[in-house]
Parts: sequence; structure tokens; C-alpha cells
Amino acid sequence: MEIKRILDKFDSLMEEKNFDEAERLLEYWIAECEQAGDKRNRFTLLNELVGFYRMRGERPQGMKTCQRLLDTVEDMGLADKVSGATAYINIATAYKSFDLAERALPLYEKAQVIYEKELEQSDPRLPALYNNMALTLMEYGKHASVSLSDGNKENVFENRNYLANAGEYFEKALEFLRVIPSSENEQAITYLNMADLAVIELGNEESESVVEDYIKNSYDLLEKSYNDGNQDFKMTAEKCIPVIRHYGYFVYANTLQEHLSN
Repeated sequence: MEIKRILDKFDSLMEEKNFDEAERLLEYWIAECEQAGDKRNRFTLLNELVGFYRMRGERPQGMKTCQRLLDTVEDMGLADKVSGATAYINIATAYKSFDLAERALPLYEKAQVIYEKELEQSDPRLPALYNNMALTLMEYGKHASVSLSDGNKENVFENRNYLANAGEYFEKALEFLRVIPSSENEQAITYLNMADLAVIELGNEESESVVEDYIKNSYDLLEKSYNDGNQDFKMTAEKCIPVIRHYGYFVYANTLQEHLSN
């Protein structure tokens, strides 16, 4: 089986927005793998299918596929391997998109143990994981805070300060990113996420000076990315400009917008 040819065809169908055919393609070849006993390629295709359902927001099918992939990790003996950790992250990210942060967090934590044991500290997968964990903790902590303020403690875990933990993971992500060359774009996004966290934790007024520092740091990093000719600057700036504008830093946002026009 030429897995690359299948994945290239899948990517082509996704670009064409032919989502039904893309789904059928993956399911067909997953079934072929099962019939042939090809566990390795089935594992690869299930990972793609989890991402597909996450992107499409199809929760019922996504949940079923996440379980299929979890079972495959165990069946293939990958529960303590880097490939298994990557599958855990994929599943956790899907759970988060389905508003199931409480299911996502344990899988991120499993992946963290494996990644920190097996990967070099310069591997960009580590800060990417820390950022994912921080965002999930922030999302869960935000809803937990609302529940507590309403006097409803349902689904609020005991003895864990999710927002504080989110901040720690953002800081950890930055620590690792700073030693990775050409990581200005990822650092810029992390600072904007930290600005959002500060507002959730402190409120608009109390967080004003902190947010100002984070926005400036993000802008400076994006400027460096632009001046260095980083190929991912455009995509990152398009994500960051609305956030910077949301916080009222119009000069920064307009300057970055001008860069996109050059």
C-alpha cells in the first residue's frame, strides 16, 4: 500500500472541499488495512480521520474514531512510544474541540511524560504540547470559574488551579521556544494567549499593564519574523492581527497589516 499516495489524494480532496469523498477515502483504506492486517498504515489513517472529524466538528463520529485510535495504540504496544504520544495529542486536541477538556487533559499528560523522556529539548513538539496543554487548562479553568461564581460546582475538579497551571505551561512553552531557531511566530502567538489568560484571571482593568507587555512582546517578535523573512510570517500575522486589534493596539495591528501588503 502506498500510504503517501493515499494521503496526497486525501489532501487534494480536502483542498477541493470534497469532504464526503475525503471521508470515504480514509474509511475505505482503513478497512483495507484491517483486512490485510496492516496495523501500521491503519494507525496512520486513523490519525488522519481523527483530525478530519475534529476539523469538521463532527462529534459523534469523532468520538468513535478517537476510541478506535486509543484502542489501536494499546493493541500495537505504543502506549509508551513517541508515536503513541502523538496519537494521544491528536485525540486530546479532538476532545478539546468537542468541549471535553476533562478528557483531553489526562491524554496530554500521558504524552508529556513520553515526550519529556524521549525527545530532545530542542524538539519543537515539546513547546507545541505545552501550548496545547495551557490552552486546554485555560478553557477548562474559564468555565470552572463561571461555574463557581454561579454557585454551581458541578464538573469542577478539586485541588487544581487550572488557570495558574495554564500560565505555567505557557511560560514553559516560551522557555523551550526561546532556544529553538526561527520560533518568533510561535512565541508571538504564545504571548497573545497569555494576554487572554491574564484577562480571564485578573479582569480587564487589573490585567491592563500585563496585557500591554504581552502585546508588545508579540508585536516585536512578529516584526523580527517579518524582517528575517520568515516564510510563516504571513499566516501567523493573519492570526495575530485581529487579537492585537481587539486589545486596542491599532498602530501595531496596522503596521503588521501593511507588511502583509508588501
